Amino acid sequence: MVKISLMFLGLFCLSCAFNGTDKTDTLPSNNLSVAFYNLDNLYDTIDNAKTNDDEFTPQGKNKWNTYRYKQKLIKLSKVLSDFDGKSSPDVLGVCEIENKSVLMDLSNAINSSNYEIVHSDSRDERGADVALLFNKQKLKLLSFKKYTPVFKDDTSDKTRDILWVKLLCTSSLDTLQFIVCHFPSRREGQIKSEPKRIEVAKLCKKAINENCNLKTQNLIVMGDFNDEPSNKSIKDVIGAANFKKQSDAPIVNLMFQFTENGEGTYRYKDKWNVLDQFLLSNKLISSKTAHYVTNSVFIKNEKWMLQTGKFAGYPFRTYAGNKWLNGYSDHLPIGLRIQLNDKKKD
Repeated sequence: MVKISLMFLGLFCLSCAFNGTDKTDTLPSNNLSVAFYNLDNLYDTIDNAKTNDDEFTPQGKNKWNTYRYKQKLIKLSKVLSDFDGKSSPDVLGVCEIENKSVLMDLSNAINSSNYEIVHSDSRDERGADVALLFNKQKLKLLSFKKYTPVFKDDTSDKTRDILWVKLLCTSSLDTLQFIVCHFPSRREGQIKSEPKRIEVAKLCKKAINENCNLKTQNLIVMGDFNDEPSNKSIKDVIGAANFKKQSDAPIVNLMFQFTENGEGTYRYKDKWNVLDQFLLSNKLISSKTAHYVTNSVFIKNEKWMLQTGKFAGYPFRTYAGNKWLNGYSDHLPIGLRIQLNDKKKD
């Protein structure tokens, strides 16, 4: 089969209707936009014999073919190319992606040549991974490392890695660390599945402790945690406090305010859940140098990103069961801004 990533002349033309020219340089030079998005099974159409990806092949139950794949990329590019009203994100964490190739295709669909991709294949049975994309005109990769969860009571169950990335802001010489994660799902029920999320949260905490002094270094933990901000895995194990109530805590969660307002990133049984979250180190909150721009955190929730009809108001997803809806994702993305130093450090 001809590799999908080489077939994008038509996709490029279609995506330009959404994107126009590359807009990643329209932000102020001392600002970075950061986003996280669960891409809802961004798979290519090629069967990988090492993973259980059969449903996302032309012969699989989803009848996942080149046309549907290209439509998915066009949809996602519409969300991301004008993410916060000005540009595509400078830093983009993602989950539910199959490989680096689909991220290269997504970057092409966004019409951005600026993205560099940090990715490694995980042990997940379905081949689903996490990754980080960043604007290489503004940032430089210093190092990265993956942390692979192993469940003590069920070593046969393989899940997504935790990805730690360290970047240098080339204009200000600020250093930023990122952790991207996708905790185990609630498919077996919230209570029954919680122990596995707690185990992965402990590994996430280990990654934080090994790489970051929360009082002196800049860290953003982002991901689909499949738990709410107040659940044990995040609040107790990682120790992320409510930013509005404990802004001086070592690590804070910016997303409590959305749960309190009845908003969310994922909808289940007519109730919004805040499963996608940003956790920030104290340094990014309290610093007078690089710091979180107050009140800049948001959930991108446009009318065209939501379903109509029977499930009106739900995120407009790609599939409902095996029925192709030609939507965006079953999650809504989140974003924030970081303000950097105005001048380079001595």
